[in-house]
Amino acid sequence: MRAAFRSLLVVNRAAVIGAGVVVALAAVLLAVTAAWLEAGVRHPEAPFLSSVAGSFAGTLLLITVFMVASVFAGVLRERRREFALLRAIGATAGQIRGTVRTEVLVLLALVAPVGALVGTFLAPLVTPLLRSGAVVPAGFTLAPSVVPLLGTLVVLVPTGLLAAAMAARAATRPSPTDAVRASTTDVPTLSRGRRIAAGVTALVGLATATTPFLTPGLVGSATGATSAIVLVVAAALAGPLLVQWGARRALTGRHGTASTLALLNARGASRRLSAAVVPLALLVALGTVQTGTDAAVQRATGDQLRAGLQADLVVTAGDGVTRAQADRIAALPGVRGTTTVRDTAGSVQVEQADEDLGGLEWEPTAVRALSAEHTGIDPDVRAGSLDRLGDPGTVAVSSDLLALSPTGLGDTIRLRTGDGPARSARIVAVYDRGLAFGDVLVGDRTRGTVDTLLVDTAPGDRSAVREALRTTDVDVTSTDGYVTTALAAGNGDRRLSLVLIVALLAFVAAAAANTLLTTARGRRDEFGLLQRTGATRSQLLRMVAVETAGTAVAAVVIGTVAVLPALVGVGYGLAGAPASGFDLVSWTGFAVAAVVVAVVGVLPAAGRIARGR
Repeated sequence: MRAAFRSLLVVNRAAVIGAGVVVALAAVLLAVTAAWLEAGVRHPEAPFLSSVAGSFAGTLLLITVFMVASVFAGVLRERRREFALLRAIGATAGQIRGTVRTEVLVLLALVAPVGALVGTFLAPLVTPLLRSGAVVPAGFTLAPSVVPLLGTLVVLVPTGLLAAAMAARAATRPSPTDAVRASTTDVPTLSRGRRIAAGVTALVGLATATTPFLTPGLVGSATGATSAIVLVVAAALAGPLLVQWGARRALTGRHGTASTLALLNARGASRRLSAAVVPLALLVALGTVQTGTDAAVQRATGDQLRAGLQADLVVTAGDGVTRAQADRIAALPGVRGTTTVRDTAGSVQVEQADEDLGGLEWEPTAVRALSAEHTGIDPDVRAGSLDRLGDPGTVAVSSDLLALSPTGLGDTIRLRTGDGPARSARIVAVYDRGLAFGDVLVGDRTRGTVDTLLVDTAPGDRSAVREALRTTDVDVTSTDGYVTTALAAGNGDRRLSLVLIVALLAFVAAAAANTLLTTARGRRDEFGLLQRTGATRSQLLRMVAVETAGTAVAAVVIGTVAVLPALVGVGYGLAGAPASGFDLVSWTGFAVAAVVVAVVGVLPAAGRIARGR
């Protein structure tokens, strides 16, 4: 234990500090997410909290495991020579593995609980964003709990131990003599198993990207969007081969001394360079697919609303439109018909309950009640008829809600609205415009206040009716104006999504910068050898600049190629237009961010080494 503390705090302090920062950031994010996920399970009055926290938790878990394992592997990879020399003077493979395991556990014990506690106390700061997105009700407070700490350790400890085991295995597999000789060079080839794994992962990623073509809608598009991360993982497995291929192609032309040195280094040290490229590629891919998906969802929602609203005018009021106001409006000259719409928070159970899930099979949703006359909307019914919503115990559901489920037309689901009890409802219609009109439509059998009144006017009477409505105590707008307002009402959700993705990308950027710094610090001997063989300091600096530019370009290219299949599928699945998922401005921003992280992570440290004796 004393040796582990000395290694962490004295001998390898610089590398350990960077890894500790990444682990701490991961612990903070995991604790915040675990706190809100637990709150969603414990508080049924916030039904959307579990789905929001669970959706982010899935992405965060995948990214955290990938980046933390990558950081540990990078730090331990730079200590290959130390482990080789220890074996050469008599240390056994078991002792090396034990040393690595102890150091990782000590680092996690020092850093992870602190990060988890910080995340637990930071979690309540997200409450205003959740309120603005209507995820939690007004007055909701988050109570501290021990669950975030336990959840953080459950994720980080196995991840760190797995990375340590893999690094220790690589260091102890060859003989001591071969280990010393190999510790000063980079292995230029990949094992057959890793090549196969890279190919299989790439095929899985491409197959996942086709999901929106087979299952259009939000569910298929959300599944297809994950292909970007899967393809980045495939690039990580095949990274050295991709770097070698690019360096060989570039070496066929004529270059200066600095460029030639950089390309030769890239070809000979492809593992080291790919370890720096992959986190930056993940930064580009993850940011681009998230913003692209949000843009496609917004466009698809707007398109569905414009196509589905069949009324000429939309009437709303601050406290809702009363039934008396609705009756007076329906009696105005020139009004052919009205449709009332009332929204209520609820939850739905599509499939048979599972006792092991403890109620988690209930999906939060907005239940939209329509009047008996509902000609004002067209949700694009593909099976059944909305006319049967007048029958007791009936419901219409969106195709997104039934995606990947055997439930269909004529089957029974369970429904809860507000604080009411669960009741069974038979599906009498399935429609496609779920983004515009929600996942559940029911018949309105009350005479209370409604949220929206859709007014259909006779030909040529729209202006007269609109003027008559302006004399009443209601707000009236056209369908285009209502669509604009409805899309703007989702800004709270988009702000929450933006904050979550920025926090995740900041973590990825920090991990990438740490990997670049660790790689740069490990090149002291290389730079010293180049100087002793005649390379000048200016040549070394130019070489590093070329390598940094190549790293940034490779990261942007790999990240872009990895995200293209996902964006094409998302655009097609949501809006029927493959290009609707592309957001050029956001992609440019993330590409620039990758370049900045590469420059900040490499050039200062490499410059100090090159200027040294």
